[in-house]
Amino acid sequence: MKGNTNKRMSREERIKQILESALNIFIEKGYNGSTTMDIAKEAGISEVTLFRYFDSKKQIFLDSIEPILISSLKQSLVASKDLATIEKLEYILKDRIKFISKHHKVIKLILMESQINPEVADFNFINQITLLLQDLMKEAGIDLKDEGISLRLLMGSILSFLYLPEVNDEEINNYVENLINIIIKNNRL
Repeated sequence: MKGNTNKRMSREERIKQILESALNIFIEKGYNGSTTMDIAKEAGISEVTLFRYFDSKKQIFLDSIEPILISSLKQSLVASKDLATIEKLEYILKDRIKFISKHHKVIKLILMESQINPEVADFNFINQITLLLQDLMKEAGIDLKDEGISLRLLMGSILSFLYLPEVNDEEINNYVENLINIIIKNNRL
């Protein structure tokens, strides 16, 4: 995303531009392979300008991925708060599948970096979603006879969209409906 240096940007616009550029570089080169010089060049600014906004490459990385992970999950929870529990579970699953399908490159980056560089990805994305799904299943009154298998089935299903992204809403809806039916049926046996 080569920056437009001819136009004077507000602080917020410049930060957004830098973070978008940084995300492109991190996806392309990984955290360790990226430099602040690469990020500045992609943003069309000098490295000195970059450091007027950010203290370190680590801060840039964390600030670039935070909205994608945490904010989107919070928005999903707020949007589903008034739904009945099974509907809430369906909504969250559909939302996470759409989210992962749309942002699969960034999610792969985050998962990879959390394994290689835990200091730059010290939150546990998988654990956060697993705990959320576990709570939703309990709220929905789904008695998990084998909670571990059910949660792995849910998480494995969601994460499969990293490698096989889906944008068709009807396909996602059918998938989620079948997945919930399988889990409920399995836990009633």
